[in-house]
Amino acid sequence: MHTVEELSKVLKVLGDPTRLAMLKQMETDEQCACSFVDCFDISQPAISRHLKMLRQAGLLLERRDKQWIHYRLNEASPFYPLVMELLGQVELHDPTGTSASTCNVKSS
Repeated sequence: MHTVEELSKVLKVLGDPTRLAMLKQMETDEQCACSFVDCFDISQPAISRHLKMLRQAGLLLERRDKQWIHYRLNEASPFYPLVMELLGQVELHDPTGTSASTCNVKSS
């Protein structure tokens, strides 16, 4: 069980469409931070800010490989089951309305 304050903070982080789409992309595999810059129609600093918020909420882990940073879902997070349940309800779409792969996701 989570306190109202804890759950509220995590839900605020999950409530952003870009962050939710980023988590969806990490649902099955880790992602390099650079791949998010290529996939989303937003700047690198904005991507970094989103990743920082997800890390601070305890939802992500990072692995450094030289100059690259790879992110994955934090399976040890007390919110991991909730995140996975939510991600199971998320389907990414590209602008043509078809299911999107891991790229060409437009943020709002």
